[in-house]
Amino acid sequence: RPLQAAPTTRFSLSLPLQLEYAGASPVQLRFLRLHSRLATQKVSYSCRPAPEQGQPQPEKEIRFLADSREQSYAASLQGCVLDNESSITDTIFQFTTEELSLLPLRDLAVFHNGDASHQFGFTVGPVCFS
Repeated sequence: RPLQAAPTTRFSLSLPLQLEYAGASPVQLRFLRLHSRLATQKVSYSCRPAPEQGQPQPEKEIRFLADSREQSYAASLQGCVLDNESSITDTIFQFTTEELSLLPLRDLAVFHNGDASHQFGFTVGPVCFS
């Protein structure tokens, strides 16, 4: 019973960028939660360092806002490093919980202390209830 994340986002002046889930009404989410014991979701962080950058960048903090909007997950991101095999570095975050009100994720923020020396992006995977 996977619920797919839509590739679109919503923006308003009072709220930051928010994740939306196509076809996932509050009623559908409530029904999935009533008939499930576990929820999982994966998020991939990809970064591309600047070519002139040879040293690892400092760690960054990332926060993921839970569906309840009352809790968040915190994690550290390793610095973006250019290696010989690939120009893109990926970090995978896997969320698994029995507290079904925490997923799907609703927002994320990266705290980087002004370091804008690389490009980065996120791929938010589907949330699966089982």
